[in-house]
Amino acid sequence: MDLRNWFSKRQSRRRALRNLGMMAGAGLTIDAGVLAASKVTATALTSNPNPIQHILIACQENHSFDNYFGYYPNAGKFGVPANYSQPDGNGGTVTPQHPFFPITSDPTHDWPSIHHEWDKGKMDGFYTTDGSTALDYYDGSDLQYYYGVAGAFTLCGNYFCSVLGPTVPNRLSLVAATCGGYTLDSISSGAVNYPTIADLLDAHKITWKCYNLGLGLGSTAALEHFNGLTCFAKWQNDPRLKFSEDDYHNDLNNGTLPQVSFLITEDEISEHPPFDIQWGQQKMSDVIGKLMASSSWKSSALFLTYDEGGGFFDHFAPPQVDAYGLGFRVPTLVISPYAKRGYLSG
Repeated sequence: MDLRNWFSKRQSRRRALRNLGMMAGAGLTIDAGVLAASKVTATALTSNPNPIQHILIACQENHSFDNYFGYYPNAGKFGVPANYSQPDGNGGTVTPQHPFFPITSDPTHDWPSIHHEWDKGKMDGFYTTDGSTALDYYDGSDLQYYYGVAGAFTLCGNYFCSVLGPTVPNRLSLVAATCGGYTLDSISSGAVNYPTIADLLDAHKITWKCYNLGLGLGSTAALEHFNGLTCFAKWQNDPRLKFSEDDYHNDLNNGTLPQVSFLITEDEISEHPPFDIQWGQQKMSDVIGKLMASSSWKSSALFLTYDEGGGFFDHFAPPQVDAYGLGFRVPTLVISPYAKRGYLSG
């Protein structure tokens, strides 16, 4: 592989933001200050074969790939097939529909419901389990910023959540690579006691923080529900779980971003139904924009994903690796100067 050629194609802020310019029409604006391109040269980059010094993980709530990107124009073979339908339970079929507003009711997505939707890999139980809401889909009119990000960076078309179940098992898996046998969407803080990614990071002296994003309007319980580390006895009271959105901004401004950052959103901006998905999209626009505007951009990779499908339809049957998962496909974006531009990863 020609590293000089690869790194010489690193995406600058100017190029990335030009590609994301379409977001302005959706009311998602770009600060003019982020238009200055990075000055890092190809020679400097090739002298460091591992330029990524900052990993950021943002995990939003409850949307399947087909619900968000099934009708993305560049989804290709990963998008919703032509003439796709679901059985209606009465001998007929129903097709996906676009809702009038970026707000829907919350489909049931507990362990039994998701397994009914999955139907042993037939993927034909969405309507019969959750009704018409399960067949809602969004498109570029609702997700202009996210579609712009997909066009400027990398969209993962074949990324499955960890567990064929609800939020808590998937949040446990996100920080520990296993749900530990938990299948319910409730758990007491500090109830779990097995190794996590935090143990590995500390063992290798890798710095990390959890930043809690929002206006403080959401409940503390909701933020804890969305941060799997609060479930672990060793970590529930660790001060690194308590950083705020202001701390994120300050660390970007001061060049003190840790090596690993977990971005936790409160419920109103988590995109969890019935909250307006535009609120979460706006927050992610702000988070990504401020990263691009910082000195850390040239050495960062941000992964934006979703904990689970939330009861919304998807037509790809997940590979079954054990009794718990994998679960349904979820939208996942890789945002970095080193991500392939406009690439759909399978």
